[in-house]
Amino acid sequence: MDAAKTQKTADFFKALGEFNRLSLVYELCRCNDSQNAMCLCDCCSVDASVVSRHLKVLAERDIVTFDKVGREKSYQLNRNEVATKLRELADLIENSDCKRGNHDV
Repeated sequence: MDAAKTQKTADFFKALGEFNRLSLVYELCRCNDSQNAMCLCDCCSVDASVVSRHLKVLAERDIVTFDKVGREKSYQLNRNEVATKLRELADLIENSDCKRGNHDV
């Protein structure tokens, strides 16, 4: 994997590594529908402005997408992107040439 793709993947997992952002992803996955930031506040113990900032980070990492109608944004999980990134990591782990305890560094 080249450095740019590795950095993009690292940013993706870093975004998912924060408790509230992962809670938002779970909520969007669970509800299976678009949600605005105010509706998503129920899944986190933080106020709406913090939820909005977390959603912005998730959108920058292509984890969520949104539609904007007027001033309101409606967020949805970017299921294909998330599944692809997770699948790429799983495939890398499963198909690695490195044998346990036999690492060339």
